[in-house]
Amino acid sequence: MKQKSKKKKLDNVLRVAVIVTVVAAVAVAVLLSHQNRQYLVYSENLDAVAVKVDYQKLTLTDLAFYVLYEEQNVEEKALAYDPENTRAFWNVHTNQAFVQVDAKDAAMDMAVHDYLFYNAALENGIALNEEEKQALEQRRTDFWEDLYDVQKENLPVDYEVINDSMRKIALAEKYQMQLAAETGKTYAGYSYDGYDYEQWLEENDVSVKVNKKVWDRVNFGNVTLVHDTQVTIDDK
Repeated sequence: MKQKSKKKKLDNVLRVAVIVTVVAAVAVAVLLSHQNRQYLVYSENLDAVAVKVDYQKLTLTDLAFYVLYEEQNVEEKALAYDPENTRAFWNVHTNQAFVQVDAKDAAMDMAVHDYLFYNAALENGIALNEEEKQALEQRRTDFWEDLYDVQKENLPVDYEVINDSMRKIALAEKYQMQLAAETGKTYAGYSYDGYDYEQWLEENDVSVKVNKKVWDRVNFGNVTLVHDTQVTIDDK
């Protein structure tokens, strides 16, 4: 009887220990999940890796231009949609996704595309001639003039970083034109959302892995802009 009593007590102790362990594990998981879902301050996490392209890491610094560009692009449409509440347009659901999500995906896709084509341009010895350099300067001027004041105030990186990104884009675009000419395809076909570009990625066995722990925590639409109603991750 005593042995059975001892065994029963031991079983009860083990059962309680298991329950405590499980509860603790769940609590930690919930805490980590909550922490992971908190939006990060973009300007304070510039070295965070947002995506790996093959074995190369692209940080939030590398993606800053595309965030700035897409937020300006969408906000311009949002003003036409509802000038009193631009947040409304960001929440519009089209093509089976919210405008915010589409814009965020586009920013990432463009960044990867330009990174790949910029490096291809360097490998092929492509450089900008004087005329193209002048065109680049004009594009930079137009870009900064088109930005909203609030975006300039909330710029997460230095002006030089954005300007250098535009230089790389100019080289990527020159390679894109050369590639289209060489293959008999169209320039648009090799754009970030083009069919020929998708084929090019497959042919070159390019690996793209988005770091969701970082990218999902970027509050797209509120990095360089300010809206009364903040976007939430659940909006996805």
